Amino acid sequence: MSKAYWGLKSLTFWLVGVVTLLMLYLGVRGFVQPIGAIRDYGLPLHDTADNNLVYIKANRDLFIGIFLLALMILRMRKALLVAMFTSILMPAIDAILVISHAADTTPSWIHIASAVYGVVIGCMLYREEQRAST
Repeated sequence: MSKAYWGLKSLTFWLVGVVTLLMLYLGVRGFVQPIGAIRDYGLPLHDTADNNLVYIKANRDLFIGIFLLALMILRMRKALLVAMFTSILMPAIDAILVISHAADTTPSWIHIASAVYGVVIGCMLYREEQRAST
């Protein structure tokens, strides 16, 4: 296996796959069960008329999942590296929103853990990319 190979035999491929599946799940769930999805996000709705806000988040999550899946299928490790590092801001901002606006801030830890997971995967992808280019 060459240093440049990235795919099914790579740990980072599967770690990115976990994020991809999670984002696809969150996106679909947001459309199918908007009230439960936003409650688990950490900011429960006070009025079901606000479901459109949940659909916006579900759309974001679904798009990210599809985008990551496309990059995985195309074996674009460098693009996934950039995507991982730039997308770390999303769960970080989500955590800040939950901490500052929710009565129960417990779900903020999911967002914080997601940001940390993104940093770890990004660093691992960066290290692999550096090794592949030498």
